[in-house]
Amino acid sequence: MPTSFLIPILLRLAGPIAFLVAAIVAGVMNRSIFLIPLLTVVATATTIVIRKVSPSPATDLKSVLSQGAEPNPPNIFRGAGRRFAIGLVGYGLAFGLAAWIAALFQTTEFEPQLMVSDTVYLIVPTMVAVIGAWISARVGMSQMAGMMGQMQEMMAQMQAAQNASPGDDDAFTVDGEVIDPDADPKDL
Repeated sequence: MPTSFLIPILLRLAGPIAFLVAAIVAGVMNRSIFLIPLLTVVATATTIVIRKVSPSPATDLKSVLSQGAEPNPPNIFRGAGRRFAIGLVGYGLAFGLAAWIAALFQTTEFEPQLMVSDTVYLIVPTMVAVIGAWISARVGMSQMAGMMGQMQEMMAQMQAAQNASPGDDDAFTVDGEVIDPDADPKDL
């Protein structure tokens, strides 16, 4: 896979990775455990907003590949419950594991409640996810447009070759030897 295709994928993954890092940092910093459900709600809501604002070009490949097809509006709530459950368990495990490792090196005392300073654990990953998805959608759309242009050019060349008259054969090369189709076979 070319590295140019990896850039949009990595930009899409920047959001989930940022939320996971926020959960780990919150665990190391002994923040409130109530931050985990809130982090999961914000991550799920961010995913829904991203699907609405800047959908991935790969989500509706049928309309991209066929010019006459109408694009289907994506269901932005598809899989939201599953994503919430997986996020709650995943962020909880990351928070707990990070807090457990941090407890080996420092005194652990979690905050009993959420504080205003905890909003940084919500805002920064949300911004990373939204910006990464927006850039990913733009890069992905330009790459898809380039691929579609190349495919159309290739199809036009194939059609032109099929429509060419049979008498217009050009010389070709076989094993480094130039073969002229108009030459007499006895001369070869």
